[in-house]
Amino acid sequence: MFLGHPNPFSYAALFLFIPLALWFYSRFPATKATVMTVLGGVLFLPESLAVDPPLLPPIDKTSITAFWAFVGCLWKAQPRLKRARPFRGIDLFFVLLLLCNVGTAVTNQFPLITGPVVRQELTLYDSFALGIKDTLAIYLPFLVGRAMFTRRKDLRTLLNGFVVAGVVYAFLALIEIRLSPQLHNWIYGYHQMDFTMTMRFGGYRPMIFMETGLAVGMFMLSATIAAIVLHRTDNVKLYTVIFLAVVLVLIKSTGAIIYALAVLPVVALVKRPRARLPAFLALLALLYPALRTTDTFPTDTLVAQAEAINEERALSLWFRFDQEYQLLQRALEQPLFGWGGYNRNRHFDPVTGEDLSVTDGDWAIQIGSRGLVGFTAVYGLMTVPVVMTWRRIKKVKNKKDRQRLAALALITSLLVVDLLPNGLFHCLPFFLSGAVHGLLNGLGSARRTGPVAPRGRRRPAREDDMERGHDDAQPDDIAAEDTGRRLPAYGTRSAGVLVGAT
Repeated sequence: MFLGHPNPFSYAALFLFIPLALWFYSRFPATKATVMTVLGGVLFLPESLAVDPPLLPPIDKTSITAFWAFVGCLWKAQPRLKRARPFRGIDLFFVLLLLCNVGTAVTNQFPLITGPVVRQELTLYDSFALGIKDTLAIYLPFLVGRAMFTRRKDLRTLLNGFVVAGVVYAFLALIEIRLSPQLHNWIYGYHQMDFTMTMRFGGYRPMIFMETGLAVGMFMLSATIAAIVLHRTDNVKLYTVIFLAVVLVLIKSTGAIIYALAVLPVVALVKRPRARLPAFLALLALLYPALRTTDTFPTDTLVAQAEAINEERALSLWFRFDQEYQLLQRALEQPLFGWGGYNRNRHFDPVTGEDLSVTDGDWAIQIGSRGLVGFTAVYGLMTVPVVMTWRRIKKVKNKKDRQRLAALALITSLLVVDLLPNGLFHCLPFFLSGAVHGLLNGLGSARRTGPVAPRGRRRPAREDDMERGHDDAQPDDIAAEDTGRRLPAYGTRSAGVLVGAT
């Protein structure tokens, strides 16, 4: 719940973003426009604000971003969407989620009465409305990521987008660290959450235009990882990496700093990434409910370690674990399809009807409202592509491609693992998991061929040649989709002379 009154510009920004996104697609290549649209919407549109027209799902930053990115891809890159073959393969996880929504509605057709409070039963209309919302918030970001990112050039564009956006956000973060989190209030007229939550370690934790400082911390960590891998494999300067890392520490997000201490040395030093760490983190997130149910996860050990660092943080962590346990016990009363919406998944005082639950982790919300089936569908969509990277990254022949893809898988897995203690703040986990899946298939199956040199002009193959050949080792219409013309296939003499001349 936001604090204050949204000004007219906050509502206008949601709708002005539509022509801006379409301008991106008219001005830039489709892949770059997709990165600009998704990151632009997630990072700069007003938070916690929605327009709720009749008979339509709420229009907020997530639905606006996902829908118009999809429309832009239909406009400028329709062949890619067709080749992605929607609702097949890994997309069956989302089909399972839609079926789960129906199962949740069928198994919750009774009201819940706690004291004077009555919480309504579910109907099939609820499953239909939730299906539309899930399509906008979950499936469209995943599909766009899976369809639009399949080549080396796409991977570099995505990681570069994170670095550029990270640098912009770093400067905005420095403003809020100095002046307090006020940018959202100055521009949109309201604070997106309780202002007291921004005070950390004698200073401020910036929120900028995201829901919480936790989301800002995780995004800056993602941008720092992208900068490190591009410094090793591309042209990002070392001072950019250092700048992002310093701002990451100044943001004062404890979770993001702990993740950084664990993973940044791995990204900076490992020469032959095998994606084991991302796969482990993804499996941890997917199996976390089972670990908590069997009391296998070391909650007491983590609380003790946190207490050695900061007593306040340890108390917060203990409280979260305790609330998780209470919500998990409630979820096990409806284990398959959950309790549905209207806060039916929470604990209430049987006499007064007072809400006794505090929900922090997204996993607890998902398993309580959707059950084990829905949790598996949602988290399977985010984690299975990362686990597949561990098994299939060796098929990616180019060393730099493997480093970049492993870094992207690590970013995705960290965003998913952060959903265990925290909420789902944006659609980036689904968007990036789709990108990982598309790149894994594209880079792993592309032919390692390069342009043919003209006769009599033999020279050693260079990285740039291999890169162009790898990017274009696709059907002709992929290489030509942004220009509207067909390109000659490499391997013919005319094509070789053309490339040699350039």
